[in-house]
Amino acid sequence: MLQIEHIYEFLYSNLFFDHSLSHFPRGVPSDADTVDFSDIITYSSDGSDTKPWVFFYDQEPILSQYIEKYIKLFKSRNINPNFITSEQSKQLIPDYKNFYYFYHGFAALDWFRGYKILNHNKKIVKSYSKDYLSFNRLILNDRSYRIYFTSQLLEKNILDKGAVSFSVADKKQSWKDEITDKNSKLSEHAKRHAVVNLSGKNIESLILDGDNLSGSQSADILRPQFGYRNPNFLSGREYDTDAFWHIVTETVFYYDKLHLTEKIFKPIVSKQPFMLLAAPGNLEYLRSYGFKTFAGIIDESYDDIKDNDARIEAVVAQIKWYCDLTDDEKTEIQRKCEPIIEHNFHHFYGKFKEIITDELLDNTKKLFEDIGYDDANVDYATVRKLLVS
Repeated sequence: MLQIEHIYEFLYSNLFFDHSLSHFPRGVPSDADTVDFSDIITYSSDGSDTKPWVFFYDQEPILSQYIEKYIKLFKSRNINPNFITSEQSKQLIPDYKNFYYFYHGFAALDWFRGYKILNHNKKIVKSYSKDYLSFNRLILNDRSYRIYFTSQLLEKNILDKGAVSFSVADKKQSWKDEITDKNSKLSEHAKRHAVVNLSGKNIESLILDGDNLSGSQSADILRPQFGYRNPNFLSGREYDTDAFWHIVTETVFYYDKLHLTEKIFKPIVSKQPFMLLAAPGNLEYLRSYGFKTFAGIIDESYDDIKDNDARIEAVVAQIKWYCDLTDDEKTEIQRKCEPIIEHNFHHFYGKFKEIITDELLDNTKKLFEDIGYDDANVDYATVRKLLVS
């Protein structure tokens, strides 16, 4: 299994060896006014700018306020790169070739490979301490929708039915700062709703994980069934995260993008059913890779709702529906979910790797054809064998 931190070296050595290949060492720097070539890592056989250039902007969604800095940087050196992205969107980067692959799928396969063994016999139908869990370490800017989500949980009186974190890492600002920010993506209705429901509540104390996690935090999954103390928990406290549903609050919510991260795979490898707070269409996007979702058990029409507030409300309505069931009714829902949960678990550790590998290679071939590159020396069969091994 290829470790995700070596994926760029591998792709350069085996696919793009006649190109200059650049990528971010630690994701897209979001707090820099300007960028230069020291912000990216570049592989090039001769150290020149004359070779065809591929820029892997694949760890984050394409947002104009960030990508424009890098377009300007390349233009300053008369470089015309091909952009490699990890999203499927109507609008990507105009005037440039755009190439897609599922970076976060490869990352999740690496990070979560051990859970195939750890969770192979995990019991699904049982008594749970909580009905659902949801991790919301960041709540500002593009993640501000999580404020309205939490406000909805409070209004519906189901917050205590779940294990929910909120604003763990946003120490310099609080949800109140987002409410007063004139550039906030929250609707006026969502702001008023939050003021009514969150004011006076000890909402800052909703913490499931620590604020100073290691760089591998995206790969971490809490495993409450063993009752150990995780050093990332604040003050060494134990938090109850033994929950049935996993409410995934994705990175992309406000933009018309098909973009999923490792977050969606945490419930899959943990053998949990999930609901997804993301941009419209992302449940269908996940299904396109062979995963199953829970239509027929819950109402998943929320995936088609364009209005941001209404999409959140539709998900919360499903959470409340489950929370209000009797214990026997919850057991029956668990039984109905079990075959889907098992399918997703085994699909993730089975065909999924082949699907995203074939997609990567097919899109590479198409890119080479589009730019007129002769790929006769590329050994696609060996690359495929190595990636799916």
